[in-house]
Amino acid sequence: MAATCLRAELDRFPRLRVEIRLKTLALHTVIIQHVNQVNDSIRVFRFMIPNQTTIQFSAGQWLDVYVPTVSKAGGFTITSAPSAAVAQQGLDGQVPQAYLELAIQKSPNNPPAAWLWQPVPVIMNAEVKVRVGGSFVWPPAGIDVSSLRKVVLVAGGVGINPLMSILTAIADDVKHGKVSESCEVTMLYSMKDPGPPRDVTKMLFLERLAWLFAERMVRGTFRLFLTRPLDTQQRNAVSNMDGGMVNCHGFEVKFASRRISLSDIASAVGDDKDSAVVYVCGVPTMTDEMVEKLVSNDGLGMGRDRIMFEKWW
Repeated sequence: MAATCLRAELDRFPRLRVEIRLKTLALHTVIIQHVNQVNDSIRVFRFMIPNQTTIQFSAGQWLDVYVPTVSKAGGFTITSAPSAAVAQQGLDGQVPQAYLELAIQKSPNNPPAAWLWQPVPVIMNAEVKVRVGGSFVWPPAGIDVSSLRKVVLVAGGVGINPLMSILTAIADDVKHGKVSESCEVTMLYSMKDPGPPRDVTKMLFLERLAWLFAERMVRGTFRLFLTRPLDTQQRNAVSNMDGGMVNCHGFEVKFASRRISLSDIASAVGDDKDSAVVYVCGVPTMTDEMVEKLVSNDGLGMGRDRIMFEKWW
């Protein structure tokens, strides 16, 4: 994934200017510690940071990943919170292992991704080099997060990756008093419907998201949208399609069988447009459409400085 925008878009959204290769110069060594194959197309990796060191980054950023035998780096978004990459002593005197987490799609034509999708025993404990980059971040530039009343996170497919990091960082900020406990966070997450029986362990980050909201690590609402290929007639009637429930090991998550709409975001923002921020991450068509509607006078009419977006493909 990489942050991309056309020049015309950058001119229209100056506060949202995204540097395609904005990154630090530091190259870090990390070690593949754990691999969880979520489903046929997604693996979640935990990369151990050795020697009780820390890698600094902002929630929402990505990594250039250099794997053995491949000269070109692959760009993958960090899904863990910045606090997980900090080597710090706990109350018991122990220092938890600092790590970075990435969710990587199967992509045979992408050499770094293909290397990481080799059989797990082949890559386990391998060293890789990483470099932090990206400007789609929390906290938002130029906004006092302590003044926020609403934060809305809109994810389409693996657009959930940076927003998973951001949501966890917000939970950390609430815990440490940087974000008001009265701030409401709404997560709108759309993914392809795997169909019954909907094994939650194969639905990327669904259990983690359900837990964060159910345990009130953040105050707010989690809404799930499951989509299926539709013909034209079905698509016109999509808002009337019934959903159902997904059991997340004790946490019931209701879903709607449709796409995320502008009205869903408007409902989450409410009357707090001037004290809200909206983050959108998804495929370019979804992101472009949502951002245009959010800032348009015919849409939600939000300030451009309060809309943060990134595209993946």
